[in-house]
Amino acid sequence: MTVVVAVKVYDGIVLATDSATALPIVDGAGNTVDHQVWNNADKLFQLHRDLSIGLATWGRGQIQAASIATIAKDLRRRLMGRDPTHADWSLDPDNYSLSDVAERLVQLMYDELDSKTPRAQAMFLGFILAGYSAGLHHPEAWEIKFSDPNQRPVPHKFWDVDDVGWWVAGQPDAACRLFNGFSPSFKGNVLAAIDPAQQPTVSDLFAAEGRPCAIAPMPFADAIALAKFCADVTIGYTRFIPGADTVGGPVDVAGISRHEGFKWIYRKHYYPPEINPRRPHEHDQ
Repeated sequence: MTVVVAVKVYDGIVLATDSATALPIVDGAGNTVDHQVWNNADKLFQLHRDLSIGLATWGRGQIQAASIATIAKDLRRRLMGRDPTHADWSLDPDNYSLSDVAERLVQLMYDELDSKTPRAQAMFLGFILAGYSAGLHHPEAWEIKFSDPNQRPVPHKFWDVDDVGWWVAGQPDAACRLFNGFSPSFKGNVLAAIDPAQQPTVSDLFAAEGRPCAIAPMPFADAIALAKFCADVTIGYTRFIPGADTVGGPVDVAGISRHEGFKWIYRKHYYPPEINPRRPHEHDQ
């Protein structure tokens, strides 16, 4: 599993992810009895070297025989005009929108790959696409879910340019318990169990339990700290409850802002960067 955190304030959007990826261990009867967990998966990507666009993922870690990380970098090559077989995918810095990028993601991930995946291999896959469309002064965020292998995903804009807030996907339980006062499923279970006439009152009680943490004018550095904190809390929470540590490893964090663009804040490497100088437009980063 995964934790993906997004925080949006006036100055931009922060994305944070853990690095754990889990492979179910299945017995002869087809029951999952354990998980093999690795802590070095890449789940956060810059989708264009020169534009303020970031992508984070949760759910399964591959489509067919390629990791999501590799496919995301394939998408980046196309969006940067570095793939001659898809020259028309190149983004015009003065005239592009995140909705167009979201559609390109679906075309590559679903139309070309996932729709042709054997159904026995199909599992949930989610993305958050965040950043700035050309000419806009505030960022937006889109969610794309691959939940039904027979249905083409439809990108959903859940943060428009005027919205602010925090958002957690993958394993949101820890952050929701901390800041909302209850787990994601608890409110719905309670409302389903009581008299409908009492539901508005109980909903108000739930709302009163929440504690604001992503404040619109907060400094961007504090939004960065909040996103990493939510990821760290989830890692600790998952470590100490029963079961496999399905959230863990290094936390990768990126900030996407109007003037600084996409900036890595924390980032793991599987090689020493100081002895691997980056070449112009290198795509293994």
